[in-house]
Amino acid sequence: MAKALFGFGFGRAAAEFLDKMPSGKLRAQITKKAKSLINNPLPAGCKKLKGFKDGDEAVWRVRSGDYRILYIVREIEVIVLDIGHRKDVYK
Repeated sequence: MAKALFGFGFGRAAAEFLDKMPSGKLRAQITKKAKSLINNPLPAGCKKLKGFKDGDEAVWRVRSGDYRILYIVREIEVIVLDIGHRKDVYK
């Protein structure tokens, strides 16, 4: 089994979103996509968001169906800041 390259964590907004979401296929899909950032924090299709920053750090986005996962990449960890439907997550 491959060793994870980065530490990983969910921010408060992302954790609350997942807690409110009923368990099932969609929740599993989003969680799997978020956790895949451990081994590849900048996968194909990710996008650096203009105008979004967490302190001095750039915010990245990756798609999971109609949902978006917003996260930051630090030297040794990936932090998922927020998860939400594509129409709401950028507000």
